[in-house]
Amino acid sequence: MTSFAIEPIYGSLLLAALASAAMIAVISLVTPPTQNPNHRRWLLGLRWLAALVLLLALFRPALLRTDNRPTEAALIVAADTSRSMTLPDGDGQSRWETQAEAWAKLSRAIMGMDETLGLRLVTYDQTARRIANATPEALENESPEGELTDLSAAALSAIQAAEGQPIAGVVLMGDGTQTAPVRGTGAQRVIETLDSLGVPLWSVPIGPAGGASASRDVSVDALAESFQMFAGNEVEVDFQVLTRGLVGVEIPVRLSWLDTEGNVTEFATRNVVSDKASDVTAVTVPVRAPAPGTYRLRVEAETQDGELVSTNNTQVAFVDVREGGGRILYLEGSPRLEQTFLRRSLRRFPDLDLTFRWIPIDTRDRWPIDLADAFEPGKYDIYILGDLDATALGNQQLTQLAETVGDGAGLVMLGGYHSFGSGGYADSPLERVLPVKLDRSQRRTVGAIEQDTGDQIEGPLAIKLARQHPIIEMGGDDPATLWPTLTPLLGANRLSGPKVAPGVQVLLETEQNQPLLVIGGFGRGRTAAVAMDSTWRWWRGGNSEIHRRFWRQLVLWLLGREETNSELIQVEMDARRFSSANLPSFQASVQVMSNGSAAGLTLMAEIIDESGKAKPITSSTQSTSEGTGLSTNASIRGTIPKLPPGFYRLRVRPEPTSESLPATEMAFQVIDESRELALPMADPVYLRQLAELTVDHGGGAFTPDEVDQLIETIQQRRQRAETPVVEKHRLGDGPFSGWMLFLLFAGALSTEWYLRRQWGLA
Repeated sequence: MTSFAIEPIYGSLLLAALASAAMIAVISLVTPPTQNPNHRRWLLGLRWLAALVLLLALFRPALLRTDNRPTEAALIVAADTSRSMTLPDGDGQSRWETQAEAWAKLSRAIMGMDETLGLRLVTYDQTARRIANATPEALENESPEGELTDLSAAALSAIQAAEGQPIAGVVLMGDGTQTAPVRGTGAQRVIETLDSLGVPLWSVPIGPAGGASASRDVSVDALAESFQMFAGNEVEVDFQVLTRGLVGVEIPVRLSWLDTEGNVTEFATRNVVSDKASDVTAVTVPVRAPAPGTYRLRVEAETQDGELVSTNNTQVAFVDVREGGGRILYLEGSPRLEQTFLRRSLRRFPDLDLTFRWIPIDTRDRWPIDLADAFEPGKYDIYILGDLDATALGNQQLTQLAETVGDGAGLVMLGGYHSFGSGGYADSPLERVLPVKLDRSQRRTVGAIEQDTGDQIEGPLAIKLARQHPIIEMGGDDPATLWPTLTPLLGANRLSGPKVAPGVQVLLETEQNQPLLVIGGFGRGRTAAVAMDSTWRWWRGGNSEIHRRFWRQLVLWLLGREETNSELIQVEMDARRFSSANLPSFQASVQVMSNGSAAGLTLMAEIIDESGKAKPITSSTQSTSEGTGLSTNASIRGTIPKLPPGFYRLRVRPEPTSESLPATEMAFQVIDESRELALPMADPVYLRQLAELTVDHGGGAFTPDEVDQLIETIQQRRQRAETPVVEKHRLGDGPFSGWMLFLLFAGALSTEWYLRRQWGLA
C-alpha cells in the first residue's frame, strides 16, 4: 500500500505556513526595478522557482509504502549424539539413522522456505555443542558416542545458539531418556523459559516406547571373575541368568572355552525357562578343567527376538589351569594367629588351592562333624590338621584319611594344645600314619581348663638345623646360620621322638635336641609333624619371605615336587573385570634370593591389547628394598589406565630382561557398563510433556514419520509472524533529492542575479 504525507520542518505545519505566506508576500511586494515587461517576467519567474523549492523544503512531502514481511529469526534444532542412539528404533534401523534422515528432510525444507529464517544445529549428550555448518549432511560427520544424556543441556544450548536473534522455535530430537544426573529442576525449567518468551518447542521422539516391563531382555550375571583350576579336576561354576519379558521362553545358555589362540570349544549347554515377567535363575554347572594353560570361560545366553541390548548376554571369566597343583584342606579347631598367617602365606601362590574349615570347640556336642566326601581319594592333595581334637573327626573319618594318605595324599599335623598325643591321636587311626611317636599319657580333656600335662615345651625357643633338606633350604651360603636368627617361638609340642622307619627325618629341633619338624612317609603319601605353633612370629619379626618360603616348600615336598625356581613375579589386581569408571589398581613383586642376581632389578608394567600392541603404564610407582640378607624384594604398583571396552593383558617384566626371571601376564576385561545402553527403551512421553509446556504458542510432538507436518507447522507460524514494514521516501532525505533541491534553488537565484547584472539592474 502506497500513501502520501507532509512532514514540515520542526513538525509544525503552522510554522511552515507562516514562512510560506511571508515568502509569497515578499516576492509579490518587492518587484524587479524595470519597466521592461520581458525582463520583469524572467526575474519574477526565477524568484518564484526559488520560492517553490523553499516551500518544498519547508513542507518536506514524503511517499510511504507499507508491506507485510516475516521478521528475521532463528530455528534451533537439537540432535541427540548419546550412545543410546545406536540402539534400534523399532523400524529396522538405528535411532541415529532415523534422526539423520529426519534432520536432512527438515533442513532442506527450512533452507528453501524463507531467507529471513536462520537454521542452527546443536548436538547434545552430557554436554551440548553448536555445529557451525548446519547443512543436511551435517550429522554425517558426527557419531553417537556420548556416555550420558542431559536434556536440560540441550534446551539451554538451544537458547544460547540464537545468539541474540528472535527464536522462531526449537526442535528437540532424540529418544528422550535422561541418564545424566538432573541439575536443578532439569529440562522442564528451561522449557518454561521458552514458554515465557513465546517460543514453541517441537519434539521428535525416536525409538520404541515402553517402560522396563515392556522390553525383552536376557543377561548373564554373577559369574566369578577368575578361577584357578588344576588339569582334570572338576569344579562347579555358578552364575545367574536374568530374564525380563520372556515368560515360558526356553533360553539356551552355552559354556565355552577360549584358548590363547582364539579357538572356541563348547562343552556344556543349559536351558533356562522363566515363569515370571522378571526373574533371576541360579545355574550351577560342573566343569572339568582342560589341559594346562590360560583360558577364558565364556557363558553366553542366546539372543532372543525383541532384545534391544545383547551386550549383556555374555559374561567371561579368566581361568588359569595348572598341572601338578595342590588342593589343600586345612582343618582348624582354634582361631589362632598361626592359622591366619599360614593361610596368608599359602594363598599368595596361584598353584595352591586352599580350603579352610574351622570346627569350633563349642560344637563338640555334635562331634564327630560329618565332612562328607572330604577324605575321599582325589578330593584333596594335602590335609593340614591344626589345633583340632581327634574326636572332632571321629575314627571312621580318620580311618578314611589314613587310607587316602596311603594312596598318595600328604598330611601335616601342626602343634597345639589338642594335637598329637594331647589331642587323642595316639588312640586314633592316624597314629600309624604320623612320623612321630605319640604318648597316650598326654591326652587332654576337651573343653576343660588347660593344665600342664607335660605335652608342651615352654618358650622362648630358638630353632636349630638338624640336617639339610630342600624344605628348610632358604638360600645363602650356610643355612645352619639362618634358623637361630629367626624370632624365637613361644613354645612347641613335646614330641616323644621320631619313629624308626625308612624316610623318617628330623629337620629342625630345639637347642636341647627336641624335634620340631619331622618328616616321613606312609604308603605312597608323605607326612610331616610340625611341633611349632607360632611361626607367625617370623612374619611379625620382619621375615615374611622366610615364612612364605618355608610353608610353600613343605607343601611342595608333600606334593612330591620340590621347589625348582623361587624367583617368580607375583601379580595381583583388585579386579579383572571392570568398567572404565572403576579402574582397579595392581601390584607386582618379586623375591630374588641372595644367590640370584638382584643388582639393578626393576619391574616394568605394560598393557597389551588384543592385537598384541604393548603400551607402558607410566603412572606406576617402583620400589626396591633389601631384606635380611637372604633376598631382595622389588615391587611395582599403579592403576590401570582408562581403556576402551575389550580384553587386555597386564604384563610385568624385569628391566633389564632376565632368562631366570620370566615376565608374568594377567588377563583382564574392560566391560561396557554404559547407562545409555542399560536403558534401551525410549521415553517419548517425556518429550511430549516438554513440548506441551509450550502448546499455547504452537508447541507439540511429531514422530519421525510426521516431519512433513512439522515443516508445515513451522511454515504456518512464520506466516503468522509477519509484521508490517514501512518504507518512507521523503524529499530531501536522500542525496539525490537533496542535491536536486539545492541545485534548483541555487540555479534559480544565480540566474536571476546574472540577468540583473546583464540588464544593469544590480
